[in-house]
Amino acid sequence: MIKQSLKKIVYPLYPLIKSKPDFLVIGVQRSATTSLYHYLTQHPQIVVTHKWRETYYFDQPENYSKGFGWYVGHFPSKLRKGNKLTFEDSPSYLYYKHIPQLIKQDLGNIKMIAILRNPVDRAYSAWQMYHSYSNLPLKHLRERADERTFTQAIEQELNPELPPPEYPYNYIDRGKYVQQLENYYTYFDKNNILVLNFEQLSNDLSSALQQICDFLNIEPFPDEKIKQFQQKKHAAAAYVRSAGDEQVLEHLKNYFVPFNEKLYELLGTRYTW
Repeated sequence: MIKQSLKKIVYPLYPLIKSKPDFLVIGVQRSATTSLYHYLTQHPQIVVTHKWRETYYFDQPENYSKGFGWYVGHFPSKLRKGNKLTFEDSPSYLYYKHIPQLIKQDLGNIKMIAILRNPVDRAYSAWQMYHSYSNLPLKHLRERADERTFTQAIEQELNPELPPPEYPYNYIDRGKYVQQLENYYTYFDKNNILVLNFEQLSNDLSSALQQICDFLNIEPFPDEKIKQFQQKKHAAAAYVRSAGDEQVLEHLKNYFVPFNEKLYELLGTRYTW
């Protein structure tokens, strides 16, 4: 009871003393957003205070209902922040259709970074992640484990007559990036959203980070720091594909062609997907 009363007093005060984020990393899942978060938190002109890279504010109604004061409570005080930047990294924000309107409403014309990954590789990586949850000690992760084979999971998503799983994995739908970006462009100018390719971060980290620093108007990372980043991976995993998986992946590759073509047209660039 006392704790609830304190929250009612403290949360309304946070917007007065706490900083709003200056930018967001909005997606996509399994596209090196964890690595990017760790890179950015080591930049001298960026500061964060929340324990996790995600606040789960815009994507979880139970958190959004706690109010804007609860949200900014995750960020540094205005005094501590000074003229530095602060942010959160939530790879689910790009996907959900209702989120850009909430971001515009609460944060205005904020800058955002989206990292896109070949939707076929992204789907397989996401399935491998959820499939591995069944062996983890944390109960909240085990409850989200996908015990289906990759073939079963994709067949179920492609067949609308089959009942969906209890947890919304959405391996296929999350890869339809053109729809997600068009949704954001309804509320934000394209110049507000920096779109990068996962391969850029993997194969040319220096160039990708330079683009990000230019976008955020901050100093570039020193070469030595970039070399340190390249030697350490975050949330990286390698999996062996089965013959059955390869057949499904080839089918998905053809499935995504029209969506990818529309994406290339929207962005004015082409990827090797």
